[in-house]
Amino acid sequence: MNFTTALLNRIAELPPAGIYAAAAAVLAGEVGLLFGLVLPAASTMLTVGLLARTGQLDLGTAALVCTLAAFAGDQLGFLEGRLTGARVRAGWLGRRVGDRRWGQAEELIRRRGGPAVTVGRWTAFARTLVPRVAGAVGLPYRRFVAFDALGVLVWVPGTVGAGYLAGASVSRLPGLVALAVAAAVVLVVLARRLRAAATARRLRAAATARRATAR
Repeated sequence: MNFTTALLNRIAELPPAGIYAAAAAVLAGEVGLLFGLVLPAASTMLTVGLLARTGQLDLGTAALVCTLAAFAGDQLGFLEGRLTGARVRAGWLGRRVGDRRWGQAEELIRRRGGPAVTVGRWTAFARTLVPRVAGAVGLPYRRFVAFDALGVLVWVPGTVGAGYLAGASVSRLPGLVALAVAAAVVLVVLARRLRAAATARRLRAAATARRATAR
C-alpha cells in the first residue's frame, strides 16, 4: 500500500469532523508547506466527494472547507516567497524540488503574470511552487489574490463535485466508469508530459537566445 492510498484510507475512517480537519490540513499543507508537494490534494478532494455521496459528509460543507483551506495555503506560500525570495530555493527542500521545476514555475510567471496563478492551480508541482515564485518576483498581492481566488473557486469545488458524481456513477456502471477513469488518467498524464516537454523546449530556446545576446 503506497503513501497516498494509506493516507486516504485513514482519512475515510475518521468521523466527519476529523475528515473535514484532515482534508483541510492536506489542502492547506500542499501549498502552504514546501514539503506539501508529496500530499495528494486532488485525491483527497475526490475522496471527500465520494464520502459526501455516501452520506458520510455534507457536500456543501466539504466543498467550503476544502476551498478555504486551499486558499489559505496559497496565501502562506505567497508570503513565504515574498519574505524569503530566492532563498526558498537554496534550502534542502528547495534543492530537492530541482532547478527544472523551479524554472518552469518562473517561466510561467514571467510569460503570463497573474493568470499563471490560475493556470498553475491545475498542475501538482506548479500549485506549490507558483505562489512562492509569485511572491519572490514581486507580483502585486492584489493581483495574486484575485487570480488565485479564481483558480481555487473553480478547481476545488469542481474536484470535490467530480468525486461526488463519480460516486453516483460507480454505483450504477462500475465497469464503464473504471474504464473512463483509466482513460482520463492516461490523457492527463500524456497532457502533462507534453506540456512539460514544451516548457523545456522554451526554456532551452530562451537560454540559447540569452547566450547569443551575451556574445
